[in-house]
Amino acid sequence: KENVDEFLELLVVPPGFPRGMEFTEQNSVTSDRITEEEAPAKIKDLVKKLDEAMVVELEKKASEHPPTDQGQEAEEEEGDSVTGKYHWAIELDAEHEPDIYTQIANLAYQFPFQLDPFQKQAILKLHSHDNVMVAAHTSAGKTVVAEYAIALSNHHMTKVIYTSPIKALSNQKFRDFKEKFGEVGLLTGDIQINTSAPCLIMTTEILRSMLYNGSDITRDLEWVIFDEVHYINNVERGVVWEEVLIMLPEHVSVILLSATVANVTDFAEWVGNTKRKKVYVVKTPRRPVPLQHHLYTGNSDKTSKELFRIISADNKKFHAEEYERAKAALALRKKGKHDNARPSKQTERNTVLSFVRMMERENLLPAVIFILSKARINELAEGLHTLDLTVSKEKGQIRDFIIKCVGRLKGSDKNLPQIVFLQELLSRGIAIHHSGVLPLMKEITEMLFERGLIKLLLATETFAMGINMPTRTVVFDSIEKFDGTCKRLLDTSEYIQMAGRAGRRGLDTTGTVIILCKGKLPEYHDLVSMTQGKATDLSSHFKPTYNMILSVLKGRDLKVEDMLKRSFAEHEEQIKSRGYKKEREKLEKELQQLEPVKCSICRDIDQFYMDGMIMVELEREFRSRILDTPRVGKLLHPGRLLVISTAQFPYHLAVILASQIRAEVRELTLVVLHEANYLSGISSDTGEGWQRSVGLLKCSPGVNCRTPNTALLRPSEEPDFALCNGVLLQDIAAVLQDKVQTDMEGIRKNLQQQKYNPRNWNRTPVDSLLREMMQVTRPSEIKYEVNDMERVELLEKVEKQCAVMSRFSCTNCCSYDQHLNQASKLLYAKLQLERIAYSLSYESLQFMPEFEVRVKVLRRLRYLGSGDQLKLKGKAACAMSTSELVITELVFDNFFKDLAVEAMVAILSCMVFQQKRCSEPELTPELEHAKEQFLKLAHKIVEAEVEEGLRANDADFQEQFRFGLVEVVWRWAKGEEFSAIMQYTDVDEGTIVRCITRLDEVLRCIKDVARIVGDVDFESKMERASLTIKRDIVFAASLYVQ
Repeated sequence: KENVDEFLELLVVPPGFPRGMEFTEQNSVTSDRITEEEAPAKIKDLVKKLDEAMVVELEKKASEHPPTDQGQEAEEEEGDSVTGKYHWAIELDAEHEPDIYTQIANLAYQFPFQLDPFQKQAILKLHSHDNVMVAAHTSAGKTVVAEYAIALSNHHMTKVIYTSPIKALSNQKFRDFKEKFGEVGLLTGDIQINTSAPCLIMTTEILRSMLYNGSDITRDLEWVIFDEVHYINNVERGVVWEEVLIMLPEHVSVILLSATVANVTDFAEWVGNTKRKKVYVVKTPRRPVPLQHHLYTGNSDKTSKELFRIISADNKKFHAEEYERAKAALALRKKGKHDNARPSKQTERNTVLSFVRMMERENLLPAVIFILSKARINELAEGLHTLDLTVSKEKGQIRDFIIKCVGRLKGSDKNLPQIVFLQELLSRGIAIHHSGVLPLMKEITEMLFERGLIKLLLATETFAMGINMPTRTVVFDSIEKFDGTCKRLLDTSEYIQMAGRAGRRGLDTTGTVIILCKGKLPEYHDLVSMTQGKATDLSSHFKPTYNMILSVLKGRDLKVEDMLKRSFAEHEEQIKSRGYKKEREKLEKELQQLEPVKCSICRDIDQFYMDGMIMVELEREFRSRILDTPRVGKLLHPGRLLVISTAQFPYHLAVILASQIRAEVRELTLVVLHEANYLSGISSDTGEGWQRSVGLLKCSPGVNCRTPNTALLRPSEEPDFALCNGVLLQDIAAVLQDKVQTDMEGIRKNLQQQKYNPRNWNRTPVDSLLREMMQVTRPSEIKYEVNDMERVELLEKVEKQCAVMSRFSCTNCCSYDQHLNQASKLLYAKLQLERIAYSLSYESLQFMPEFEVRVKVLRRLRYLGSGDQLKLKGKAACAMSTSELVITELVFDNFFKDLAVEAMVAILSCMVFQQKRCSEPELTPELEHAKEQFLKLAHKIVEAEVEEGLRANDADFQEQFRFGLVEVVWRWAKGEEFSAIMQYTDVDEGTIVRCITRLDEVLRCIKDVARIVGDVDFESKMERASLTIKRDIVFAASLYVQ
């Protein structure tokens, strides 16, 4: 009792301690002490206040962070009513410039330049830990937002991941960020540096692999930065971005950096809906350095001044008069020559030489000439041997830098033909940049370009993807490209991406873009469309792959069906689902008020209605097929009478006012004859439209239900008309032999007057037309020959269904119309509910059929067991990043067991080499046998896919495997030097290096498979295989990470 406080009843001295805490209040007013009698009331009052405060706080949190599961539907509905189309995406005013220096007490990073308004807007949102999407032109400064996020993450002592679509960009960002922030890590396919750093740079594929494997890297992760997120449009790799965004944990915020795209807010809405968190969109069309676009028609020093400005930097309007001047200049020089005559190689070389000399005189260097062909670049570079753009001081700097970089190579690698050629080319201030160039030489080129020592760069489109290297001038050698299937014009986004490299911020007032017109001027509308057209939309290329299915099933944290449902491809349907839920509630209430038909005669009326709908649809399909012929097309001209049958006008007489073909589909404009006040009693409800169409199929035995009562064609009262646009062939019940004599062109103009000047409209011509239509008492239908099997089979279906319709007793009921109306409302409501249930189910998902078939293939090949649990083969396949099924089959069939290490590596090269055309390799008997065995095992998978219906046949299955570098890789694995193996192929050096480095990634994955199956000897063999190819120039370290 001595150690217990009398009022609080707490121990003053803890057990085992010599002294404790005094609870007595000092310097307190005695009257403020709560007496023992007052305590209960005071405590109740305090608890009440705490409860109220807690409710307010919870409501505040709920409004800031919407619930993920429960209450989600209510949240969505509220969003619909409050914010309209967008609920999760919020567009910020990029022109509004907030004062971040007063709103943020301590900035995480101080930039040495004035920030643009859109950058300040984004930085403010980063401090609120919000998702941000920035869409801006190339070189506008999107990277500033990424850099601030890294600095803020360091300030919070959390982690941040920066992802890029290409390894070269990852390496470049590693160097840039390391200089600014110090502790930075890099993870790509072949490089791992400082993987525990708070800022990690990696390719998007590496992040996807980490998420699938349950890496704990996300534990302290605050942000993931997706640079060049418009790469989601890539057909092959775009799916990776979608998978990563879907799988990222809720606590991780995302920063999306994109070029200007048309539907940026739609994409942000999808991201927000997926992450259940707002996404703030900052988009700016403003360029820091405005562009001016030109056409160049010159072909010599004499005509080198033929530069025509078609778009100015100030008003951005297309100057048609400049285009005409360019056209005239070209036409004057081409007099007497063939328009389609292609310039010779010598003429093209002279054109480029005179053009470059013009740019040098006009101070338009440095310049990047985009040439969309590797072969053309190499050819042109060899032809520029007389061009020298550097002074002696610059030559010395270039030579010293190259010697320092190339000096890291060993032996004969220093004297490779490409290296010797490029050293000489670089010394003259000229460089080339494409996938066939050795990675080391590409990096040397990039670094010299950054230093301003490269005056002329010949590059392919990949140079514009991500690598931030602006220039004074951008030149298009051609505006046509081969996209793998055909030759086509550049689209607006491709053109903007490349042209956007023109203009160096702080150095140039304007950027110059020039299109070379070598003997041929682009079409006017093509130029306007390309330069000023709408940017390409971000679109989904999501697809259910074997790797995705197996990886998701392995984790079991997410259903594959949920992955499909949350994809960007399903975004529009998910938005519609909000309306489906409201519609379902409405229909359920209606169903409670509807009663079934209680009539002994109409006991089959429900089935009559269902079969009637089938009949109506068959009729429509038959009409569209039978009328879609040239013979009938000649008849469908203004003045021809028709019988149409639509939901609104079942079996009504009409006359053609106009006929046109849009997108290969014939559309008609009709004047439809109907009774006065007919439309006032007609509902536009689809269910009532079905009921009207089915109701007219009232048939009796022996009467063809396809022949409607002709009395329906003529109004019994005063006639009126309706104008129907966009009527399709399937809406025509019959084409009549009759034609009206009225001037239909005059009727068309008369109806236009009704539309635009209704007060002064003269109805007399239309009334005359209606009277003439009323005089058709016995319409005669034009008969068509049905002479092809497809139409004959369809006609048989129609007649068979017609026979079915004549057997129902309900048509004999005296209250047939009333009972059909009653039954149709009930049945239509039930059908609509079934439709909504289907739309909200997994079965309605776009990729559900393909997913189900792929699962069947996996079961057949024993990757999945009961309950779709992963078997050993399934777990092994998850370790692969490419061709997972093929490699797993090779492993489990002991394909590698008796193969020499060199032969094994050589055959596997067919899975990473992608070039379609190259010289044919000479294979040893061992390699030929290995190739045959490889294709035999790979065909096993194709057979399973054909049997399950995933593919129609196995005709093209070998196309995915290219054996063009088998001999080269075999010799490399045997230890031959790089200069020696180049004699056995015509493939560029850079392509060979990329193939072998990707092959090493495959070998490391197979090594993981060996560890999963527990084969120590095989694991050791794969380690040796990796060591045989991992040497010399092929695996020379990147200059960016040194």
